[in-house]
Amino acid sequence: MLHKKKYGKITVSAWLNLELSQSSPALMLLVGFGLLIASVVVQVRVGSPYPVILALGVKSIFPPVWIMSMIRALSFLTVGCAAGFALGYRETGCQGEKYKGGMFFVLLAVLELLWYPTLFGSSWVFLSALESVLILCLSVCVTVCFYRVTKFAGMILLLHDVWLIYLLILNFAILFHA
Repeated sequence: MLHKKKYGKITVSAWLNLELSQSSPALMLLVGFGLLIASVVVQVRVGSPYPVILALGVKSIFPPVWIMSMIRALSFLTVGCAAGFALGYRETGCQGEKYKGGMFFVLLAVLELLWYPTLFGSSWVFLSALESVLILCLSVCVTVCFYRVTKFAGMILLLHDVWLIYLLILNFAILFHA
């Protein structure tokens, strides 16, 4: 049981069905796959991170690149879907939070797309560490705004925040090791 409603208790699956009926699946998939495609294009355009990892001497602290790439792509897909879910949410009492979260989301998406070329394209470790801090702050703002719109999108974005904390720790480990 999740929480008490006016007419009794509601199950998690009933709550999830209620949330899904309030949003636009097409917008959710459009934003999610659009952000995924953008991240793949950036990664292909920049190239392999191996030369930078080897040049900085951080191979021992860096996880396998294929795992990082897969999780990064999944992260972009889920954060895009969560944003599309919140932006397409039909409830009218949360319009201000929806648009404020949307603006933060655009900034977050741009910074996250720029992080990979900053670290692996230009080897600017200090700038990428600063960028990681800004990305995490923006992601928390997006999470709070979208949680106020719909708890489902906020919970999905909490997983993204955990991923960003890991990337921040990894980025600072690279900074202090290099």
